[in-house]
Amino acid sequence: MEKRYLYKFFLVCLAACFWACNGYLEEIPQNKQKLTTPDDYEQLLNNAYMAKSVLPYIDILTDDVEYAAEDRDPSKGNWGDTYLGAFMWERSIETTMPSGDPTFELFYNSVYSANVILENIDNAVNPTLDEEALQRICGHIKGEAYALRAYRYLYLVNMYAAPYDPETCETTPGIPINLGTMAEDKPYPRASLKKVYEQIVSDLIAAIPLLEKNPKDAGKTRFSAISAKALLARVYLYMQEWDLAIEQAKDVIQANKTLFDLRNPLFYTEAPFEWSEEALPGNGYLNTDNSNVLFVNGINEICELLGGDNAISLFRPSKDLDNAYDKGDVRRCYFIRHTYSGKLRYVKHRYYDEVYLNFVLQLSSDYGYSRGIRTEEMYLILAEAYAHKTDGIATAVGYLNTLREAKFREEDFETYGRLHSEDFTQQTLLEEIWKERRLELCFEEHRWFDLRRTTRPPMTHKGLKGTSTLQENDLRYVLQIPQKELSVNPQIGANPR
Repeated sequence: MEKRYLYKFFLVCLAACFWACNGYLEEIPQNKQKLTTPDDYEQLLNNAYMAKSVLPYIDILTDDVEYAAEDRDPSKGNWGDTYLGAFMWERSIETTMPSGDPTFELFYNSVYSANVILENIDNAVNPTLDEEALQRICGHIKGEAYALRAYRYLYLVNMYAAPYDPETCETTPGIPINLGTMAEDKPYPRASLKKVYEQIVSDLIAAIPLLEKNPKDAGKTRFSAISAKALLARVYLYMQEWDLAIEQAKDVIQANKTLFDLRNPLFYTEAPFEWSEEALPGNGYLNTDNSNVLFVNGINEICELLGGDNAISLFRPSKDLDNAYDKGDVRRCYFIRHTYSGKLRYVKHRYYDEVYLNFVLQLSSDYGYSRGIRTEEMYLILAEAYAHKTDGIATAVGYLNTLREAKFREEDFETYGRLHSEDFTQQTLLEEIWKERRLELCFEEHRWFDLRRTTRPPMTHKGLKGTSTLQENDLRYVLQIPQKELSVNPQIGANPR
């Protein structure tokens, strides 16, 4: 990963200091030779959030998705075939991607943008602002940059490195870390998992007080203090730091305990929860208007692959996922549509007015988001963290019931939805929590990471030309470093296969 490749950046905009990255700073005024005002840094930060599809394949790696080969029409574009390499867990998922896996480079470019901001924002000037206002604006931008860098590194390390294990993290290779902006012609080796996670935690701990001290309503597509705390709770969960995860998740819920409540009868049809011919009311589960949504990023990536009733994309919600919902669980109706022909259709992120969800080539935020942070995740973090404590079963079940009660029909919750602590051992409760995470967080880019960090179970996918099996603890639970990155930086080392 030579820096001239991974961190190339904006020659036109910052010719004296940084590199070019094609189209990367199109929003930066073209007459600027360097970043000067808070607005310049604000626009750079906007670009670093990358409001586009970056990794649509992350959920098709999981058991939540099937490939409907029998519906394939050779006369169609079959665009979804691009990601069959990922679906079939090829040694490198790039095998069917004509341009390779872009995620590694795009996320590192976002990291580099954050580095530029953190290195230079203290020098920003604006003659029209007094010093207090300038410091407040710059402080918020700095806090966002720390949080965004942590967010990118968390994704990168959970895609291209082994799962975190406290027993082995000091010696397990992670991913390269770079916190600077100087052009250095040198290889960038991997840091250990321990160092990568320490950097993520350090960035979030730096971000939170800056965002608290310098609040700004920048919308839910940007980090705030509460969403940075929620992200830190997720990081601690991944690190198996149960007490720290509890502390952060409780802080978030204390500030916002709202859950998306599905108990309104308008949100579902009568049993067996089949869609009616009439349009159903409702809105997207990750709609930024929902008070339980704390942060969203990018656009709805998964709807490209779970497109609809034509053959452009043949990925569908799996029958295994559909059957995992209990009787009376409204999420089954709200997330997955059951057609009259018995096929499953994805409808989670936007509750469409039309009877059929049709494939759209032009994606936008109108189709919602598939990457985000919600209060529901905090309840699940609390449940899992308490379940790991010897005296925490009852508390863990309490958090699960609070979440589940808002997702079941009122007449069904006591019979089918309420859980009882006496029915669980510590292990069976953890399994129930992991199942609940699957049901609640499906198609939000959690499932692959959850499978990696928990049991790494065997899975089988049926594709276009046969089946592929991921064995228990399979090495392919770690994605391969993109080939063009390995070519320019051999020292990073390919992941074992």
